Amino acid sequence: MISRFSNLVWGDHDRTKDIFLFKQLRKKRGSPDDYTPEQKSAYTKSQFIGLVLGPAAFLLIMFALPLEGLSGPGRAVLAFAAWLAIWWILEAMPLGITSLLPLALMPVLTPVESGTVASAYGDPLIFLFLGGFAIALAMEKWNLHERIALTIISMVGASLSGLILGFALATGFLSMWVSNMATIMLMIPIGTAIIAKVAELMKQDGVHTDAEENKFTKSIIFAIGFGGTIGGSATLIGTPTNLILASMASELLGYEIPFGTFLLFAFPLTVILMVIFILYLTKIAYPMKVKTISKGKEFVLERKAELGKASYEEKIVLAIFIFTAFMWLTRTFIWTDIIPGINDTMIAMISAMLLFLIPSKNEKGTRILEADTLAKMPWGVLLLVGGGLALATGFTGTDLADWMGGQLMNLENAPLILIIFVSALLGILMTQMAPNTATVTILLPITAALATAINVNPLPIMAATALGAGFAFMLPIGTPSNALIYATGKITIVDMLRKGIWLTMAAVLLIVLFVYYVLPFIFGIDKFSA
Repeated sequence: MISRFSNLVWGDHDRTKDIFLFKQLRKKRGSPDDYTPEQKSAYTKSQFIGLVLGPAAFLLIMFALPLEGLSGPGRAVLAFAAWLAIWWILEAMPLGITSLLPLALMPVLTPVESGTVASAYGDPLIFLFLGGFAIALAMEKWNLHERIALTIISMVGASLSGLILGFALATGFLSMWVSNMATIMLMIPIGTAIIAKVAELMKQDGVHTDAEENKFTKSIIFAIGFGGTIGGSATLIGTPTNLILASMASELLGYEIPFGTFLLFAFPLTVILMVIFILYLTKIAYPMKVKTISKGKEFVLERKAELGKASYEEKIVLAIFIFTAFMWLTRTFIWTDIIPGINDTMIAMISAMLLFLIPSKNEKGTRILEADTLAKMPWGVLLLVGGGLALATGFTGTDLADWMGGQLMNLENAPLILIIFVSALLGILMTQMAPNTATVTILLPITAALATAINVNPLPIMAATALGAGFAFMLPIGTPSNALIYATGKITIVDMLRKGIWLTMAAVLLIVLFVYYVLPFIFGIDKFSA
């Protein structure tokens, strides 16, 4: 049992580490019992540095830095946050295990009780994320994801720009309901197969050049990676940063962000950004001389033919997927009056349980999802989110949040739209150097405290920060999506910087405009009132 747990923890950690250190993904993804860690020393150089640097930063902040006006417990939370951030970034321990440190140490260092800290790991939004992953795993198991992707791609035509558009839209749509990382991991094999086939067809048509193939290759890879990042920001479950925003809005403000309301706000933003991205990608970044391939669409149709008719299991998963999306979208408009107390987490859990209850026809004696699916759940990510929320209890349980907000009072007399711009920019820039989940976990309590200190509604500023952290396009470390497309070896960091910086600028502009003008109307709040 202990050996199985160890293999599970380190297997999950190494897969995550492959993403953030830009290594090729392991192709074998068996059960925890089948996983064999690579032969290596106990700590890499960066891990050992992190192992020492984390506690050193804690001691420095705790006992040496002059932090006038901050109480002892507040200083302890700040010191512990630095320790935790360093271990998250340099991975001194598996990410999920590092995320359990607040449970072990915060009750000792601060007045926050252990029950309060522990409750963060059972936050309802963690189970919302869990339900979303159950649906994703069911789609993957029965190949529904590929059928959806190929259907969308086949609808956009036989031109090369149409294929690029198809991949961006397919990945973006799936990322709205499934995590960015899971969606992109599913789409990359389809994309690389089409890249190879298109290169072959260009040679048959006599229009192939290395330059044209290179442009098409990079366009497809960016369409998958950036398309997934953009699409995922449209829903609460599409990216962890949105989930953390919703959870902290509940924790810090006592405000529940309904799934449908967030979609009404974020979906138009992502549509506009997607249009800008596709036009930039096909007209400016990688304009192609070859416009169409005579057999380009045939490849997609051939693959759809190979899949055959939709199986019973695919239909069941699709029905549950549609049911879940419908309930999420209509909960606040229809169901809250009929079923008092219903929430998005309940809907996700009902859908997940149905997947584990309904029998399969094609695999006798099994169900749509089996117990071994639990081993494939992203427990490390869920613990990471829980650890961030646990850390947030320290911000609110001491004077740290108020103190940090006070340090930002230089912005007190600035226009609100400028504060929103700075918040979005801060989220984007910080997430280029650290995982976006850690970024929003650290920044959201600070921006909430800033808003309270200057007597404005915290939600717009928090939303700008979270959306900014979700739109990281310039470096592989920014999001798992970026790391995954970089790991294909088909694009370079220079490619990402050159193409990502323009998309980042467009994202910041759209965030500011939508948060300032659209969010208050959709959410029914007064942005100028705390």
